[in-house]
Amino acid sequence: MHRAALVLLFLLQLTAAGAQCFDSCNGHGSCDTYARCTCHHGWQGATCVERTCPEGTAFSDFATADDTAHANTECSGRGLCDRTTGMCMCMEGFSGDACQRTICGGSGTCNGYGKCMALKDLASQTRSTNSETFLYETTWDAEKFYGCDCDEGRSGYDCSLVDCPTGDDPLTTGQVNEIQLMKCSSDPNPADASLKGTFALWYNGYPSTTINVDATAAELKSAIETIQGVGTVTVAYSDGSSSACSTTDVNVIKITFLDNFAALPPLVPFEDNLYPVGSTITISADGTTSMTDWNGAISTPVKGTKEDGSCANRGTCDLSMGNCECFNDNGDTFASSDGYGNAGVRGDCGYAASTISACPGETACSGQGTCDSTTHVCSCQAGFYGGNCALRECPKGLSWFSYPSGNEQAHDTYAECSDMGLCDNSVGTCECAAGFFGEACQYMACGGGTANPCSGHGECLSMRHLSWESDLNGDATNYIYGTDPNNYATWDADRILGCNCDKGWEGYDCSLRSCPKGDNPGTYGENREVQLLRCQATSGTFALQFRQETTEALSWDLEDWELKAALESLDTVKSVDVEYSRDRVTSSTNSTYQLLESCTNTDAIPYCVVEVSGGLVASAVSGMTAETCKAACDVDATCFSFSFTASTGACSYYDLALNATSKSGGSATVQSYWKTSDPLIIKGVNKKGLCTNTTQTNVASITFSSPSGDVPSVVVYSNGLTLVDTLTSSTSGVLNIAADGSTLRGVTSVMGTTDEVVCSGRGTCVSEFGTCTCHTNWGSSDGKGGQGTLADCGFRQDPIFKDSA
Repeated sequence: MHRAALVLLFLLQLTAAGAQCFDSCNGHGSCDTYARCTCHHGWQGATCVERTCPEGTAFSDFATADDTAHANTECSGRGLCDRTTGMCMCMEGFSGDACQRTICGGSGTCNGYGKCMALKDLASQTRSTNSETFLYETTWDAEKFYGCDCDEGRSGYDCSLVDCPTGDDPLTTGQVNEIQLMKCSSDPNPADASLKGTFALWYNGYPSTTINVDATAAELKSAIETIQGVGTVTVAYSDGSSSACSTTDVNVIKITFLDNFAALPPLVPFEDNLYPVGSTITISADGTTSMTDWNGAISTPVKGTKEDGSCANRGTCDLSMGNCECFNDNGDTFASSDGYGNAGVRGDCGYAASTISACPGETACSGQGTCDSTTHVCSCQAGFYGGNCALRECPKGLSWFSYPSGNEQAHDTYAECSDMGLCDNSVGTCECAAGFFGEACQYMACGGGTANPCSGHGECLSMRHLSWESDLNGDATNYIYGTDPNNYATWDADRILGCNCDKGWEGYDCSLRSCPKGDNPGTYGENREVQLLRCQATSGTFALQFRQETTEALSWDLEDWELKAALESLDTVKSVDVEYSRDRVTSSTNSTYQLLESCTNTDAIPYCVVEVSGGLVASAVSGMTAETCKAACDVDATCFSFSFTASTGACSYYDLALNATSKSGGSATVQSYWKTSDPLIIKGVNKKGLCTNTTQTNVASITFSSPSGDVPSVVVYSNGLTLVDTLTSSTSGVLNIAADGSTLRGVTSVMGTTDEVVCSGRGTCVSEFGTCTCHTNWGSSDGKGGQGTLADCGFRQDPIFKDSA
């Protein structure tokens, strides 16, 4: 029964009985005239029995254009949806109702020693070590990557490490403290006292208290020392009688850092509250840019050159407690200092408590460095560090979570274990956070984790490689994600991994079986996809491709049933119909033809096929008609068209290979032939091949039943055809394909408008097995509404559709 008839009967039944949806859409949807459920928000499925889950920007994704990915998807591509509860079951290391963010270290709490925040908030609520401010709001991961902003004295991606005191190595000499210069141009005594301005200074990302423009040196010193981590400073005005700011005499302010050593980040002014408008504060902290005061005196900043090593490079830090274990090797003893080589309470091992005669380590520099005999300082080999070279460095990778380097620019600075793991410095290996892996924790894991990536049913690929697997309606694309290594928007191209599931599997971790899809037979007024193929050739082979699947080599003269079989042999094609446009035997009379091994003039049959120069012709035995002439032509592949003269009973045909008409009779060589009472059988076995010569035409119509919908065009994969006739001499054969409404030799292709839905919208997918549980009275179809083997619930089984016999 044809699809149109099936749909008509189905609609008549619905009209007569009143459309009723299966299970009444479970109370979560409305039923339309054609017994289809339109589900309420939060529900899905043919009967609205399944809950949907929240969506979020996908962590890993297939590209939809060059450098374009991270579309919204259920559970953000890092979890599975529980269809009963509508809740996402997130992969380890991810959280949120849509699994839309990474989990902060320390079980999401930063171990109680920091603030868990998104990169967007890190950018807006804190500052860089140089006290710069940048925005990170529009990049795809701005609110997806969460990390810890640790409290003072804490470090590590999870704030689990306790920092040890740092200090200057007491055995190195000739080094200096950092000195930064400042001058402020603002009126300290405006006529309107309410316009007296204020400012603040930032250091290492932290602010001072508010400072008045008329602050004294002591007041400025006090304010600077309120900055977290600054310690003690000295403040000196070049004009001792001046205030912090002035409008007439230039006062150069010299700020010397006494507790922080090495080259330091600059002080950064906050000037918004200075008056009048245009007032400025200038800082010089580069060690070279001088300032001249009101009296012509020149001051030059100084970059700090002292060490600022953990435990002053003369001890080992216990990161669990934040205590320095000072070296005491070979009688050389170090202890806590005052920062200047004397005994003190700094806790930094910066005091040589005995005469030092060797480099630290039972073996000098632990055998992993060279010793300077003057300063007794170790220069460690690559991969080792510490005052005694006993500690191993861990690999570094681009940071997952750190302050942006510019507006919408992040993930571009290297950090130990990529700021997503802890370093075991006894062996130099990273212990990565859940969901991340690599020697430097530089990769985000695929679904299934590192133990079972993609559940063993797919490839774990980077975003760049996933883009190479992207398709558009099943056809491969040329999209690339990460075309420019300097494009900050695609920083993740080689770092975030995702699953490319094997055929028949789906889900972020490839753990779910895919169910058959098909056209919902309850819909009507739709068209199946019809594509057209024309071939001009007289020998050779060719191959076709559909959705990256390729046929075997196909002969130039293959019949329609052979083309159908070749296409249906592809995994991407389930069911097609193929019909040629060239002449066929379509007799409506009830003849008595039969297949004979031979025929002679004594046989009681209408005609015999005899062999003549240029091909085969039919010779009348008795009762030759136009119909039997046509049947004779149909026996031979080289016969393209026939001609019958009723007055003489002469039958001739146009020979394909010779591009000429053959009429003359010859010796009656016995040939076999077809004859049947069913014209459709004659049509199917008539040996009329696909390809024609230059002047003739045959168009193959390929009608898709499964897959349904608007499918991509079949394409020519290889062409080994040759065309030789009286008009063309030994050239390559020609293959033309038409689709989506385009025309080929007067025949018009059709864009498919049928559905392509799971279980044809008439069943429920059991993802554990990849099978459809069909609704009552629905079963497996042939893709056209009839009964078949597609297991897609697209066949209506009601008695009204069954044969009365």
